[in-house]
Amino acid sequence: MKKVFFLTAIVTVLLLLPACLHSKTEKIKIRNVTIEGNNIFDDDRLLRLVLSRPSGFLNPSYYYPEILEDDLETLIIFYQQNGYLEADIADHRIVVDSTHRTAEISITISEGELTIVEGISVFGNTIFPDSVLLRFVKLRKSQPFRRNLIRNGMLDMLSLYADSGYVDALIKPDIKINPEAHLALIDFIITEHAQSSIGNIHTQGLKKTHRNIVTRELSFKEDEIIQYSKILESQHQLYLTGLFESVFIRSQTSSDGDSTRKDILIEIKEKQSSEFNISLGYGSVDRAHAGLELLSNNIAGTARQAGIGLGASFIRRGVEVSFTEPRIFDTRWRGDINTMFEFLEEPGFDVSRFNARFTIGRPLGGNSNLSLALRYEDARLRHVVVAEQPEDFDPRIRSLIITYAHDTRDNLFDPQEGTYLEWRNEIAGSFLSGDNTFARSILFIKKFIPGSDKTVFASAFEIGWMDYFGSSDEIPLSERFYAGGPNSIRGFDYQLVGPLDSDRYPLGGRFKIVWNALEIRQSLYKIFGAVFFADMGNVWTDIRDFSIDDIRPSLGIGLRVASLIGILRLDYGLNLDKRPGEHRDRFHFNMGHAF
Repeated sequence: MKKVFFLTAIVTVLLLLPACLHSKTEKIKIRNVTIEGNNIFDDDRLLRLVLSRPSGFLNPSYYYPEILEDDLETLIIFYQQNGYLEADIADHRIVVDSTHRTAEISITISEGELTIVEGISVFGNTIFPDSVLLRFVKLRKSQPFRRNLIRNGMLDMLSLYADSGYVDALIKPDIKINPEAHLALIDFIITEHAQSSIGNIHTQGLKKTHRNIVTRELSFKEDEIIQYSKILESQHQLYLTGLFESVFIRSQTSSDGDSTRKDILIEIKEKQSSEFNISLGYGSVDRAHAGLELLSNNIAGTARQAGIGLGASFIRRGVEVSFTEPRIFDTRWRGDINTMFEFLEEPGFDVSRFNARFTIGRPLGGNSNLSLALRYEDARLRHVVVAEQPEDFDPRIRSLIITYAHDTRDNLFDPQEGTYLEWRNEIAGSFLSGDNTFARSILFIKKFIPGSDKTVFASAFEIGWMDYFGSSDEIPLSERFYAGGPNSIRGFDYQLVGPLDSDRYPLGGRFKIVWNALEIRQSLYKIFGAVFFADMGNVWTDIRDFSIDDIRPSLGIGLRVASLIGILRLDYGLNLDKRPGEHRDRFHFNMGHAF
């Protein structure tokens, strides 16, 4: 009964939260919006363009006269952009029910006749032929006249000229409309001017950062023909250094008076080079936790980074020191050194360890990255309560890790769209010495798809395999795969999906599948959101033990709050395949999304 009460409470909060928050003010809720006179575009298509739309069950909409006026203008612009140049709002009415504080809106549209393209031409071009330039205009003869396609075509043609050194090129669309025949003639008048090369490169705004830190990120150099794409690429690379708040790169008249050359001005605003961060939080697994972090992001203006962090919770205490060299010997290779002392209480054992990791990596172009890491770790296992490993087993790990990652997410912490893929391979022992020889491979895939009405569909998949070889006859408890808990299969307790001993302590395994098959993230009101999720997976002692029948399923709902300190997460997960000794459901509280 207690679990049913908590589940009912969560559902009630999710359903009534918007109404409770709105009830504080006397607003007029929009009950219905009627659109008449529209034969070309249906009601649903037009209502998606405006803010004054009918209220939904969890998405109330309110009437504001100024917003409605903007919406009517939006409808006219939409029609005109799609070739209905005579479109207008013939009439609109608002009927207010003062007793129930609701309103009904009716809009009558006069669509008018469709204007058709009679012809498209370019004039004044000598560098590129008509056929090349007109490919950028996604508009053809006898198609509806659309101004946005004309504008986009003009901008794409200008980009072509700018990417070939003609940064002063001008293009002016000359549009002739025949209102009686509803026809349009489109002429692009081009003034090419001379091709320009790069003169002097100037930087402005640098106070601490050395100038070479900026110039080494540039994709262009002096005396080259100006290419607009290289300027954009260089601006992006400078942002990725994390050193600057703003970066603007533009061409200007050459300081030596040569009309065929353009100086490049790079205007920069630097970020603060040092940070001191304090964090406090609470999670279902580690309970209360706190952290201190001191970072220097631009040591002596060289872009090198160093930091020290302290963290403590009910199950973990640790200190970490890091150093980063963003350009090893001025190449594209990045170097990282991380050292950590940590004590961790896991179900079934405690572990204290010293870990050092030396990593080099480089971008592969686009959104991909390749890295190689050497891992040096000495650990001590204590209070081992499972029978598989002796109390005094102290693993020493010496391993090589190769990782490929591809990331197109639009936001690392709250992605709305994109894909993240990571394939990590590790080999321990063998030619690297150490007490343990094993191989491990893990594949992570995360996908985020935006839906309508502030909805995001998310999914994640993880599969991992490992096995020992050589002189080893087991995998250390601290290295095995585990599943279950707030960031895994949420209908179960932490690490309790997979092999267990007779006292229900997790033994871990050498093969793992966790599939967060579906998570629907729905924004409710301002900072509040809800999720529905379906998780499944398991851990097996060996890959040969894998069976579809062993997949453990879980369903649940959750509440999200986008607070100033990050996303607060409360999840309620149901165990759909309850077995003896297991709970029927679990509550999990944590920071950030599950994946």
